[in-house]
Amino acid sequence: MKPVLANLGFVLQIAGILILLPILVAYYYNEMDALISFFITAVTLFTTGFLLNSLCERKELDFKCSCVLISIVFILLGFYTSIPCQYLNPFQEQDIFSRFTNCYFESVSGSTTTGLTLLDDIDSLPRSIIFFRGLNQWIGGLGLVFILLTFFYPSGAIISLSNAIGIEKIGTDIKKTFIHILLIYTTYAIIFTIILHSLGFVEIIKAVSLVFSSLSTGGLSPATDFSGLMSFHNKLILGIGMIVGATTFVIHYRFFRGKFRDTPVNEFLIFILIVLAITFLMYTLSNLDIFDSFFHAVSASSTTGFSYVDISKFSENIKSVLILAMFIGGCSFSTAGGIKIMRLMLIFKSIPWSIKRIFTHAEENLRIENRELTSSDIILHMLVILLGGLMVFISSLIFTFHGFPFIDSLFESTSAFATTGLSTGIVNVSLPIYLKWLTIILMILGRVEIVPFLVTFSRIRVLK
Repeated sequence: MKPVLANLGFVLQIAGILILLPILVAYYYNEMDALISFFITAVTLFTTGFLLNSLCERKELDFKCSCVLISIVFILLGFYTSIPCQYLNPFQEQDIFSRFTNCYFESVSGSTTTGLTLLDDIDSLPRSIIFFRGLNQWIGGLGLVFILLTFFYPSGAIISLSNAIGIEKIGTDIKKTFIHILLIYTTYAIIFTIILHSLGFVEIIKAVSLVFSSLSTGGLSPATDFSGLMSFHNKLILGIGMIVGATTFVIHYRFFRGKFRDTPVNEFLIFILIVLAITFLMYTLSNLDIFDSFFHAVSASSTTGFSYVDISKFSENIKSVLILAMFIGGCSFSTAGGIKIMRLMLIFKSIPWSIKRIFTHAEENLRIENRELTSSDIILHMLVILLGGLMVFISSLIFTFHGFPFIDSLFESTSAFATTGLSTGIVNVSLPIYLKWLTIILMILGRVEIVPFLVTFSRIRVLK
């Protein structure tokens, strides 16, 4: 456990450094209360991280320890990054536990890139807090603290960590893969922010926050009235940003390198086909025009969660379509949530593969998008799908027992587990505390994925 705590300390120190960014924004806009809250957050992160680093020796992590680290980080970072909310108390909540629950909910929603919110008046928040909410999504979506952690390790020592967080090696060096992820998504963020701002998006902080939300497929809105931000150009830019975020990083890497030969595009093409199918269904089954249907189809399929219409007024048929889209999610090795399209491909490809193995006794592995999957890999992926569906269904029943319609309960549970953030209105500040904590659990499980949690809390020794 000591290697985990030592690396946890280092991660907390890295997070403390990243808090310097909203500190600078708060200082620039002379938002002293927010500045104090960020300062407290940074000091707390640095102090805790320093103590853990000093008391424990930092060693190479195996796969189990990496899973433990990731699970703890997503749970703990939500606590630390909720400090500004606790300090400013935008909910005007006097009960300490209710205040902590609401603020922790907001923080976890950001770091898991879910985008559900309990806040009613976002416009009243300091601009540095709005920036911080966007940054929190960016950090969680890219796994930024883990990417920065790899700079302090040799390449061979970070294989287990990369496997645990779902980052694949591109080329010969896993460390360079992490660096490419950071550079490419930072380039995207700069380009999209410049485009948004140059087209008349006057408030630069809101532009940055929207870009962070779309590329990380987070979906937190920087304004109370999100529809007021949605001009045609902004819808188009953010729609492209959501697609970029939900696209496998392999395609981005090949694009920037100018190497398109043998690029695995089947998963991306299926994602686009799903978006087009949902667009058609929403257009025919609702009163939305074709572009609004496309925007919300992208929002659901990419698990971003941007919306400027009242989803509660959708028919059960449309809600069911969106539930399926959210649960499937985007491409693997992207910032999107859900079970991922690769696993959807696996379901269909494993059927003829299994039949062939049964009747011909063939021992060949299953190939999907240039990946070879063994029978153990297939079982693991099927387990993720099965347990994910089971978690969503059980959570839906719990919401239903409280008096909410089953389809709306299923919608909210799927949205939380798939880290989407679309809502029928069930999730709000008046939601009972135990249902808020259930939603928090779903968000964390959806971001980390179930298998790392099972590895973390099981006594099974994971072999190298």
